[in-house]
Amino acid sequence: MRGFTLLELIVVMVVMAILAGLSAIAYRGIAKDMQMSAAVNTVTAALDNARAIAIKHNRYVITVFRPKLDDDGTTQIIELVIAEWNGDSASANRGDGDIWTYDRFVPVPKVLVRTISGGVNVAGPGYGTGDDNYWWACSYLPAPNEPYGSLVGVLYSPEGRVVVRNAESGSDRIWVDYNRDWIQTINATTQIVWDDPNVVTSPWLTPATPSIGSYFDIEIQASEPFVSMTPILAVFNEEACRKAYDPTSWNDSNSRERDYTTFIDANADRIQFNRYSGAVLE
Repeated sequence: MRGFTLLELIVVMVVMAILAGLSAIAYRGIAKDMQMSAAVNTVTAALDNARAIAIKHNRYVITVFRPKLDDDGTTQIIELVIAEWNGDSASANRGDGDIWTYDRFVPVPKVLVRTISGGVNVAGPGYGTGDDNYWWACSYLPAPNEPYGSLVGVLYSPEGRVVVRNAESGSDRIWVDYNRDWIQTINATTQIVWDDPNVVTSPWLTPATPSIGSYFDIEIQASEPFVSMTPILAVFNEEACRKAYDPTSWNDSNSRERDYTTFIDANADRIQFNRYSGAVLE
């Protein structure tokens, strides 16, 4: 009985190595698909929860997608915070003499804060400034020197419909007081105290940042910027997006948003809502 020649053994080993490599690639693809599917399910569950709370409590409720760093400070996760409006509103000088109304939302007590990880993020069109042709996503906290991203959220009316503003207060902006201290933290040096009944002057518009878009930028992990409401969401692989483009080339938020938009348009999973009931469309 003839044994295998050295050449035959080499051929078999090469074939096995190729098959192993293909299997690893396929496994990574399947794992990422499962991760994306799990993220979509998590977002949908949070949205359904927020809608149910809005109807039950008969008040405006928002789901905000907020970035945080994990324990070692190197990996970003996204928190899905559900917050409600308890009637707290204040007026402030927008910076050009116009007095605007601002709503303060607070996290709903005893409601689970869900998270998504694995390089997956959530984006929404930039309705806050009329830039609905661009997808907005929050800042990437592990890279603090990059241009800032913006917070997006989905707002439910007391009837459970998805809306883009609080019709009861007529507010122009909404922010979430995550730690319930009545202080809106903009960055490490700037804060706004909202418990003063007098009109306060907003410091977020300065000659250095004249764009209203800076209202929504999350600058540090603890910041509480205003939230841009959106009637549609995109769940996307941010890790793959950042590998497809060069983040060092983003010299402003517009260049960042353009690359994110190109990637999201081609690769993201969409979450849309019934315009009459507010329920997530299957």
